[in-house]
Amino acid sequence: MAAESKTKHYLNLFLRYFVLIAVGLVMVYPLLWMLGATFKSNSEIFSGVGLFTANPTLEGYKLAMESIGGDINVWKAMLNTFSYVIPKVIFTVISVTLTAYGFGRFEFKGRALLYSLLMATLFLPQVVLNVPQFILFTKLGWVGSKLYLPIIIPTLTAIDTTFVFQMTQFLRGVPKDLDEAAKIDGCTALQTLYKVIVPMLMPSITSVALFQFMWSSNDFMGPLLYVDTPARYPLAIFVKMAMDSDGGTSWNRILALSVISIIPSLIVFFAAQDQFVEGISAGGVKG
Repeated sequence: MAAESKTKHYLNLFLRYFVLIAVGLVMVYPLLWMLGATFKSNSEIFSGVGLFTANPTLEGYKLAMESIGGDINVWKAMLNTFSYVIPKVIFTVISVTLTAYGFGRFEFKGRALLYSLLMATLFLPQVVLNVPQFILFTKLGWVGSKLYLPIIIPTLTAIDTTFVFQMTQFLRGVPKDLDEAAKIDGCTALQTLYKVIVPMLMPSITSVALFQFMWSSNDFMGPLLYVDTPARYPLAIFVKMAMDSDGGTSWNRILALSVISIIPSLIVFFAAQDQFVEGISAGGVKG
């Protein structure tokens, strides 16, 4: 019986890992194909679905280094991207943490109503907000700003309700006894937040920062609406500009640009994946 039970255990283990590996290969195959296609010629890309080529070439990467219109190249586009992505991440973390701290730790008149209204904004699609926001930022003179003001400034107001909800849920799992102990030691509300609460919230803060970094890096509509100078375009728009429909699209160039554009996100994700997973799982079950 023991041998039979052990056999069933190993069989179940084998089947489990076999399914996981098979599903993982299916999910990662498009990424591997994109990476392999960057070393193929433009005509060979459409000749099959194989990952490898008999005649690898760096033509795609050489074309990716070329500038468009003499105004911008891939490195300038990457610098433009990070010039507003990094401030967005920082301001989002600060504003979301303060907002979640207010809703999660303080009792005040209208708190439940305000939180309900905030959560209701989750059901508003961004496409509905594009027109009024564009009109507002146009009247403020922010459209075309060298500092990307229409893209950065809204993050100071905790506009990402999903992050507020996630942080609030995580905060509810932090014992209030810590706040009381800090208060006895003479800490103010902000000192308690900075010295006690924030270290406990680091997994959730990391996941918020990673999500914002990846979403902002891939954002196409925002820069398209508010950036009117090609020299200040981010990578998302630069890749689209590289698709020259009149002269024929060099798909190996597009795929090479795509690989280059996702490298920063991959590096950031793998550098903080442990806290990211902890923040997501804890934020989903606590509260």
